[in-house]
Amino acid sequence: MKKRGFTLAEVLVTLGIIAVAAAALGPLYMKMRPDKYKSRVLKYYTLIDQTTSRLLDNEQIYYRLDDDGNHYINNTHILDPNTQYGCNGLFCTSQPKSGTGYNNAKYQGNIKYPNLMADELPLNNITYATASTGNATGTLADQSSWTIQRTTDSSSGTTVTVYDITIDLDSSTDGPNCSYSANCKRPDRFMFRVDLNGDVSGQDSLTRTYIKNITNIDKSEDFTEASGL
Repeated sequence: MKKRGFTLAEVLVTLGIIAVAAAALGPLYMKMRPDKYKSRVLKYYTLIDQTTSRLLDNEQIYYRLDDDGNHYINNTHILDPNTQYGCNGLFCTSQPKSGTGYNNAKYQGNIKYPNLMADELPLNNITYATASTGNATGTLADQSSWTIQRTTDSSSGTTVTVYDITIDLDSSTDGPNCSYSANCKRPDRFMFRVDLNGDVSGQDSLTRTYIKNITNIDKSEDFTEASGL
């Protein structure tokens, strides 16, 4: 018996069914598809938080002093976070003790944290912060570009030192090199802020949204929420 092939009408009907199914399932697929940038941003958030905590927990690096600046105070004492002596957290800008590998002048003052983080992350192609620039820069093995910047925050009515960490996910040499905004719908730069207590938060609206909505897989919802922040 001669085999019967598909008629043109049957082929067109089949293609029509496929097109309708694709149109119906396409949006669902886009929602279910992981946002590769979000997963990296959340990974960096954890990395920054854990690295900062590890530094602050090292009593040879962020140690506390008594009122004459010479003797170590342990955590059982009540400390004044507003002074250099009896300092707490990133307020403790004294040069780390000998034997730490960090007892160097580039690890003291307001450039202590940027330069420690540049080494601890660890970054490659490092340019260390200086008293005049306040910025340490480098790249991770995944080619993301990092800038750890000393800056100030006056939102509470008092001007305090804070540190902003800006990450360009596809390196600073590749565009668009912008954070999420009305004029930047495909951002590749994300910013974190580290306060003097060592707490890490998102500084730009999309980074804040990603951190808030860790389990959300709908990219469009994250972007919509970020646009209102």
